[in-house]
Amino acid sequence: MTSPLHAQEAVSTTKQPTDVGNVEATGGAGGTDNGQTALGVTRTEVGGGLMVDEDVPKAKSSVTKDFIQKQAPAADVFQVLKLVPGANTAAADAYGFNPGIMAVRGLDATQMGFNFEGMPLSDMANWSVYPGQWIDTENMDVVTLNQGSADLASPQINATGGVVDLYLHDPAKTPGGLIDLSYGTNNAIREFARLETGQIGDTGLRAFASFSHFTADHFRGPGEDQKDHVDLAVVKDFNDGSKTKLAFTYSEIVRDTYKNPTLTQWKVGGLNGAATNYDATYSKGDTSYYKLLANPWRNLLLSAPTDIKINTALALKVTPYLYYGYGASGSATTLNERSVGFGDTVNAVDLNHNGTTTDTGVMVYNPIFEDNLRTGAVSKLTYNYENHTLVGGYWFQYSDDKLYRPYSTVNSNGTATDPKGVSNYIRLANGQVVMGWNQDTTDYVNAVFAGDTISLMDDRLSIDLGVKQVYVSRFAHNGVPSSVEDTHADRQATLPTAAARYSFDDQNQVFGTLATSFRTLPAGSLYPRYSSSTGAVTTAANPNQPNETSFMQEIGYRYHAKLLSLSVSAFNYDFRNRQISSTVCDPGCLSSPINGGSQNARGLDFEAGLRPYHNFRPYISGEYLNTTIESDIAVAGVYLPTKGKDAVRSPRWQSGIGVDYDDGTYFGNLGVKHVASQYSTFMNDQSIPAYTTVDATIGFRLPDLSYAKKPEIRLNLLNLFDRHYLSGVASPTVNALSTKGVAGTAPTYYVANGLTAFVTITTAF
Repeated sequence: MTSPLHAQEAVSTTKQPTDVGNVEATGGAGGTDNGQTALGVTRTEVGGGLMVDEDVPKAKSSVTKDFIQKQAPAADVFQVLKLVPGANTAAADAYGFNPGIMAVRGLDATQMGFNFEGMPLSDMANWSVYPGQWIDTENMDVVTLNQGSADLASPQINATGGVVDLYLHDPAKTPGGLIDLSYGTNNAIREFARLETGQIGDTGLRAFASFSHFTADHFRGPGEDQKDHVDLAVVKDFNDGSKTKLAFTYSEIVRDTYKNPTLTQWKVGGLNGAATNYDATYSKGDTSYYKLLANPWRNLLLSAPTDIKINTALALKVTPYLYYGYGASGSATTLNERSVGFGDTVNAVDLNHNGTTTDTGVMVYNPIFEDNLRTGAVSKLTYNYENHTLVGGYWFQYSDDKLYRPYSTVNSNGTATDPKGVSNYIRLANGQVVMGWNQDTTDYVNAVFAGDTISLMDDRLSIDLGVKQVYVSRFAHNGVPSSVEDTHADRQATLPTAAARYSFDDQNQVFGTLATSFRTLPAGSLYPRYSSSTGAVTTAANPNQPNETSFMQEIGYRYHAKLLSLSVSAFNYDFRNRQISSTVCDPGCLSSPINGGSQNARGLDFEAGLRPYHNFRPYISGEYLNTTIESDIAVAGVYLPTKGKDAVRSPRWQSGIGVDYDDGTYFGNLGVKHVASQYSTFMNDQSIPAYTTVDATIGFRLPDLSYAKKPEIRLNLLNLFDRHYLSGVASPTVNALSTKGVAGTAPTYYVANGLTAFVTITTAF
């Protein structure tokens, strides 16, 4: 992925990546060194922390801790970005345990890049993201959404729709700490504690470590969720201005699964109906029993961004990183012992270990496991020569992603004999474990980039030119019996970019961008999958699926004054080879990755905010989006008439309003989000209605009390008016109704949480 050079922090500004606008990513006695509040709220940021004064030649929105630290603790990144232009977010629950969805300008999170301290976060199997696993809310100082394109050095191979950057709280220069205690609706209990070392003697070292524990019952249907999380950062400052940071996070999550209902199920069941939720009690053969659907997960993120000042003109930034994730999505199925599919073979198998192979309707536990390890490094060299800032760099990444689905036994009460799914396996007579899937994908990514930022007219005019060359090799090994055992796919992309920014004066600025982007094929395209009962192909491999590419044009205007800041941008995207993975039921109900052809998206983004005015800081945002599918989509040999239709997850209108009040003692904010109706099928034969939701925060701060510094109490109210609605499209399909002999497949949807209250007591020490 590439984008204007000026969007890179080392090129456009001498500030650190987290030093956006007036935000300082530092901690202290309560999370800041400058002494505002225990959580670092400054009471000065534009629009209550929903906007900063950007200076890059592309659309970009940053949310700072003035907003973040007034949200419900454990709010994930999607929830933090919910009011900014273009962010169509749908939470799966109020507390961020279960991943929801975010789409920007009609492109969902699998078509966006997500970076933590310069390292990529998207799942290498299918580009999914899980924001509840990344950073505790108290340790978020700023989250940035680049709505259109990534920076040259951004390590992405799937971001046709923009990039989100997040950074871990920088350790404070003074010692201290922070404690949060929270209780809320659905028996939600959360504890958080952070300890800051401050400067350690004359070493230039400072560090923090934090731990949180969070449990909550489900707001609908049976189940509960639990999360333990650790964040740690160590910073070393050098006398010459160089700096290195070690950023570490670790999560262990065990969550039960929410059912994403179809539209018919929602209309029948509503929020708490049986059709909308998984089953609370077990009956024989019930594969929808909630205890069979647990989703345990653990992951580790480790990044070490290092800035080295070689001399006054030359600087090197190196970011080595490591990601590890391991977990499972619980599931179960029933099979007949005489006919058990294993790859493309059919076998007689003793599924319940009773010594026979003639039983019918035997339940087996078949969770989907993922075991992913990836390492890499991004190196970027910056050289300032007269009015040029030259940059060049290299990115390498290695990833090994195992996705497998072993079969194991189920107890008579409907629970898995081993809920972790790592024992009590079902085997063939030769001892081989029966698996639905067993795929091992190894990826090698190499990318080089170079560019120049030219400063003219005393920096009133800045011109950026750059290019990035990316090489991706995917090696796939299929471990189940199959005619497709090993597959290899090579992809490359040349990605030029150009941008300009002109400042008329200190208040008025215009910008424009031309950028190319790409998204390589998902790992699932390399493997066929088979029926668990017949051994017939249910998902065809498509290793020749071409890259999805996009060409983006954008122009914009910014106004930054003493009281008001605003930004408006117009954009146009042209896509080729849109990648669609969708279940399509022809007579054989074949599911296959397909080429969605061409698509266009154009629209207008707007945001504006005030600095403090009588302690108020209002904010408003909006987006108009017009998408057009420009190709008929081929499904099972039939071209469905999708040309001229709207894209899925692409509401024509969105708007957000934020009103913040903070006089230093009493504070509160109100967030209102409106999302227009959006289609859930490429044939536009099903959609969900428009909705408007309101969240609110109220709180007050107390005087210091002994060791308790800057204590405060706040109440967060989510979905204030308890509206029951479908908040987003979980799984789109090509067609919901039968069309030209192609049977329809029902899309599924996210269900918004009801009224949720969460009270938090916070103190620094």
